[in-house]
Amino acid sequence: MKKIFNFIVRFKVIFFGFWIALTIASIFMIPHVKINYDTTKYLPEDTRVKESLRVMEEEFGITGQASVMIEKVETLQEVFVYKDEIKRIPTVMEVVWIDSFVERDTINDIQRIAEENGMSGVFDFANIPGLNAFYKDKSALLQIVFTEEDHSRAVGKAIEQIRSYLEGIKRPYAMRGTAVNAYYTQKLTESEVLRVTVIVVPIILFILLVFTRSWAEPIIFLIAVGVAVLVNMGTNLFFPSVSFLTNSTASLLQLAISMDYSIFLLHAYQKERAEGLDKKDAMVMAMRKSFVSINSSMLTTAAGFLALMFMRYTIGIDLAAVMIKGILLSIISTFTFMPGLILLTDKIVEKTKHKRFFPLLGGLTKWIVKLRYVVPAILLLVIVPSYLAQTNNSFVYGEAAMSVSEGTPAAIEKNRIEAKFGKENLMVILVPRDEADAYIAQEKAMIKQLYREFERANQDFVVQITSLSNLSDIETYIPNYDDLDQTIKNFLDDIFADIMDNLITEEYKAQFLSEHYSRIIITVNTESESPRAEIAVDIVETVVARQPFARDAHIIGVSPSVKEIRNVVETDYVIVDLISIGFVFIILLVSFRSISLPFILVLVIQISIWINMAIPYLTSQPMIFIGYMIVSSVQLGATIDYAILFTGFYTEGRKTMIRRDAIKYALDSGGHSILTSCLILTSAGYSLKFLSSIEGVSSLGELIGRGAALSGILVLVLLPQLLYIFDKVVEKTTWKMRFYKGGTKVGRVIIEDEGYSNSDQDPTLLS
Repeated sequence: MKKIFNFIVRFKVIFFGFWIALTIASIFMIPHVKINYDTTKYLPEDTRVKESLRVMEEEFGITGQASVMIEKVETLQEVFVYKDEIKRIPTVMEVVWIDSFVERDTINDIQRIAEENGMSGVFDFANIPGLNAFYKDKSALLQIVFTEEDHSRAVGKAIEQIRSYLEGIKRPYAMRGTAVNAYYTQKLTESEVLRVTVIVVPIILFILLVFTRSWAEPIIFLIAVGVAVLVNMGTNLFFPSVSFLTNSTASLLQLAISMDYSIFLLHAYQKERAEGLDKKDAMVMAMRKSFVSINSSMLTTAAGFLALMFMRYTIGIDLAAVMIKGILLSIISTFTFMPGLILLTDKIVEKTKHKRFFPLLGGLTKWIVKLRYVVPAILLLVIVPSYLAQTNNSFVYGEAAMSVSEGTPAAIEKNRIEAKFGKENLMVILVPRDEADAYIAQEKAMIKQLYREFERANQDFVVQITSLSNLSDIETYIPNYDDLDQTIKNFLDDIFADIMDNLITEEYKAQFLSEHYSRIIITVNTESESPRAEIAVDIVETVVARQPFARDAHIIGVSPSVKEIRNVVETDYVIVDLISIGFVFIILLVSFRSISLPFILVLVIQISIWINMAIPYLTSQPMIFIGYMIVSSVQLGATIDYAILFTGFYTEGRKTMIRRDAIKYALDSGGHSILTSCLILTSAGYSLKFLSSIEGVSSLGELIGRGAALSGILVLVLLPQLLYIFDKVVEKTTWKMRFYKGGTKVGRVIIEDEGYSNSDQDPTLLS
C-alpha cells in the first residue's frame, strides 16, 4: 500500500484535478437522473398486487386520476362550461360529472317532464345516490381521468394548467386524488432537497467549528465530502431510476456518515506533522495508519446498507445501492482527492488555528465510574419493555406512508373536499368477460351483494359502485325504486330502458370494458389505511370470492394492496435485521479478534435502536414500516462506528493504564469525534423531520436523528460502564490482549489505585 500512497501523493495535482472535473460533470448529470415516485414498482413480481396491476395496465392502460371541487356554483350549466374547458387541456382524457351518465339535453328534458308530472323530487340530483357525489350545496365535484399514469410529467403539467384555469374563473376550488398526491410529492421533493441542504450545511459547519482547532478545517471537510456526494448524485444517472425516498435522504446520509473519513485522515496527518515529518512523508504515513480504521468504519456502515439488499420490497435495494456507491466514492475520494486538498491547504490550516471551544470529555469519567451499576441497571429494566413496545407499534405500509404531511396546501385542500363530499378510497374489481355475456347478470348480482354487505357492516359506510352494467340500470339512480308507484315505474322504464345505453359515450364505455375484462370502480368513505378500510377490503374480497368468476377476478387498490405489502415487508424485516446484525458482528469479531466485544458493542447500539423505535409506541404515533426497517439497519451500521472508536481507544489505553484512566483516555481521545459524528447525523435527520413535507421522508429523518442521538449518548455513557464492569472478561476473550495490572497488591489480588494516572499529558486527539 505504501507504493500506492506514494504514487497518489506524488501525483496529487492530477488526482485533485480529476476529482474537480468529475464533480463538474456530475453537477450537469444530476438534473437528468430519473426519479421514481411510484412505490408499487418496488413490489416483488410474484405478488398478487403486481399481477393485478399488470393485467389492468394491459387491458385498460394505467391512467391518472384526480378530483376537483369548484365551490359557489349557481347553475348546472355553469359546471358544463368548466368541465368543457378542463377537458380541452392536453393529457386530460375524460372529465366525469353528472352529464357523463345522462346527456345534458336529456337532463333538462327529464327535469321539465318531472316538474310537469309533479315528480321533481325524484330527479333532485343532490339527493340521488351516485349523482350526489358530484353536486352538493352549490359545490360541484368533477372526476378527472388522464391519458397517462399519475406520476408522469405530462400529468403534472396538466394539473398545473387545471389549477391555472381555476384561478382564472375566480371560484374557490380544491383538488385531491392519486395524481394530485404524486404531483405534490414530486414538486415538494424537488424543492425541499435543496432547501434542506442549504439549512443543514451551515449547521454542520457550526458543529465542525466547535469541535475542530482551525477555522479552515470545517471548509476542507465539507469540500472533501461534498465532492463525493455530488459525484454520487450525478452517477445515479447510470441507474434506470432512483426512488424519491432515496433521492431525498441519500445525500444528507452520505454527508453525515462519511464525514468521519476526512476527519480521521486530516488529524492523522496533523499528528505525523507534529512528530516532525515533512508534508509528503506525513501524508503517506497518515494514509497508511488510518487506512485500516477508516475502512473498518466503512465496512460496518456498508454492512447495514448491504443488509437492505436482501429485501423483497426493493425500495431497500434502491437506497442500499445508492448509499453503498456513495460510501465507496467517499472512501476513494478520501484517499485520492483529500491528500491533495490537505497538502494544498496546509499553510492555511496552520495560520487559522484557534483554541479549543469545547472541553475534553474526560471530566465525565468520575460520574461514569460512580454510576457504573446504576445506569446499566436502569437500562436493564428498560430493555424488555422497549423491545416489546417497538414490536407493537402501529404501522403504516401503503400510499399513506409517502403522502404529503398535514398542514401542507395539498392536505388542506383534500380535507376541504372530504368535509363536503366525504373521504374517497378507491378499489377496482376486474371481472372476466365471457362470450355469452353471462358475466353481466353475475356482475349486477355481485354489486347488489356488495351494497348489502356494506350496509350490514354497521360502519357508516358511504359506498358508490360504478360499472357499465349498473350505469344503464334505472335502479342505480333511484334508491327507493321498489317503493315507487307502478305507474311511475312504468314511466321511468319507458324513458330509460332503451336510451340509457346510447347516452353513454363509447369513450366513457372504454373505461369500464376491455377485450377480456369488465371494470367495477368502488369508492368507500375511508382512509386508505385504517381499521374501517380493512373491513371494507374484507367485504369486497369475501363477496368476490363467492362469485363463479372469482378465480380469474382481480381486486386492485391501495387498501387491498396494504395487506400484501405488510406480509412482504414484515418478512423482510426479520431477514434484514438478522443479516445486518450478523454482518456487523463478523466485522467486529475480525477487527477486535474478540468474542466478548462484538456482543457488548452490538448490545449497546441495539438498546438505542429499541428505545428509538419504542418512542412512537409510547406517543401513539403511527410509524412508517419501511422507515422502521431501514433505520434499524442504518442506525446499527452507521453508529456502531462510535462504539468501535471508543473501544479502540479504551483497549489501547488499558495496555498502560488502569480502567478509570483508560476510560478518561478514550473519552478525551475519541469523545469529540463521536460527538461530531453524532451531532451531524442528528442534525441531518431532524432537518428532514422538520423541513420535509413528505410524511415518509419526515418520519425517516426523525428516526435517524433520534437514533443517532441515542446511540451517541449510550456509547459515551453505557459503553464505558460495560467495559469497566466486564474488563476481565474482555481481556480473557480477546486474542493476545494483555491489560495493565497497576495498583496495590494485597495477597493474590491487585486493587486498582483509582487516583493513579499513567500519563501526565493529554492523549493524542482525533478531533
